[in-house]
Amino acid sequence: MATTRTRRWGAGKAAMVRHLYATLQPAMQVDLAVHAGVSQPAVSQYLSSLRENGDVSFEDPGWLANRDQLPASYWQGYASRFVSQSCWYRIGAVNAQVDDLVERKPELIVSGDVAADAVRPWKVPVVAIVYGSVEDSAMDELGFVRADTAAAATVLVRPVPDDSFVSDALDVRAMRVAAHLHLVADLIGLGGDDRLEAAVRFVSLGQ
Repeated sequence: MATTRTRRWGAGKAAMVRHLYATLQPAMQVDLAVHAGVSQPAVSQYLSSLRENGDVSFEDPGWLANRDQLPASYWQGYASRFVSQSCWYRIGAVNAQVDDLVERKPELIVSGDVAADAVRPWKVPVVAIVYGSVEDSAMDELGFVRADTAAAATVLVRPVPDDSFVSDALDVRAMRVAAHLHLVADLIGLGGDDRLEAAVRFVSLGQ
């Protein structure tokens, strides 16, 4: 059974875990270290704690993610660090709102409902998360107004955490989308039965 984590993951561990989640075949420790940009001893330490928690398993000749459990652990350890965000609201389809933002700022990385719908279509998106920097003046010009709370927002703007988060992003339908593990974690963080259902659909989806 998974244990409750209180210590936040660093960028290296998060990058390693994103890569492991994306790899459907057993991943070698050396490959995980290269992708994450950390030493093999560090990877060994990461894998040991993940294995103890039931997030990964060793299947000769490498490591496999527990795809049912790892997204929730990733959310607790890494994605939940994104408490700094600005909340915005605009009338109209959320997909169109993101299209306007991406047209203005192509470097934005999209997550939340809109990204999930782009990767594997589901129900009508309600909330988008975008990672990057968008000036308040640009949001004003695009017709957005500040929302009092995240629950009242259609778009949440969050800072990019690190360079590896950017390099792990995917090109989907003319926009940059967060790596699948991070996307699923964001769905879990947003909450709701529909999003949990959508998250389950990513369990068997490789990059």
